[in-house]
Amino acid sequence: MKSIWLQENKWEDVEAYLQSNKTIIVPVGSVEQHGKHLPLGTDSLVAIKVAEEAGKRTETLVAPPNWTGWAPHHMAYPGTITLRPETLTNLMYDVCKSLIYHGFEKIIIVNGHREANLPPLKIAITKLRNETGAFLSIADPFYIADQVARIVKKSEPGGVGHAAEMETSHMLFLHPELCEMDKAVKNIKENHRFLQHDPFVEGDRIFVPSDVGIYREGSLNVGVVGDPTVSTKENGEAYHQELIANMIDFIEYCKNDLKVEIRKREIPL
Repeated sequence: MKSIWLQENKWEDVEAYLQSNKTIIVPVGSVEQHGKHLPLGTDSLVAIKVAEEAGKRTETLVAPPNWTGWAPHHMAYPGTITLRPETLTNLMYDVCKSLIYHGFEKIIIVNGHREANLPPLKIAITKLRNETGAFLSIADPFYIADQVARIVKKSEPGGVGHAAEMETSHMLFLHPELCEMDKAVKNIKENHRFLQHDPFVEGDRIFVPSDVGIYREGSLNVGVVGDPTVSTKENGEAYHQELIANMIDFIEYCKNDLKVEIRKREIPL
């Protein structure tokens, strides 16, 4: 490989790679508001960095990143770009189906946009898994580094939400030049016990979708849900290192231990 990025290689480099390695990483994120202190591309920037570092450390190809995701409620703030969920499903279906056609058998999607992207992505890879026999998975940084996040978390209950503690700490480590912490604000509200936004708050859950019509008011007209003010670069580094270690563990499992039998390969038409 000349580069871990698929698009920076020639077709014959990819053909040679496939002789010994059938695994590829696909980063997916979102371009959406992240308060006044983080950039719109936070979710995509995280997915790209995680995929790139894990790819380099395991010598695994990384497909071109998909910058946009499903983020309708964040359209309350300028700059956000959202796809329809069906569009995201179809896009990722076609991307992964193309990769399977060429001989990639194990596809790891790195999803930087957490819950919102998961339904469309799950539909796409479930269809492909059953149609082709390929192994497809979604590694979400938030969930694959859940245990270390619980250890380093400093905020009170309700502090981990959107553009909040963990995302901000991670970005302070990955892209400090894009962060403006003097603009970070705390926004923790009392909710019904079934409607806790912070996934680290123990309890039962009932899902209610966000509404673009009231999202701006609910996020204090700044776009934050949670508490980014306690975020630190040091915690972001601890979170990132554990995340990368877990990614490497999973990639090595896919490459070395997983047996896959492709049933069907087709060009998306």
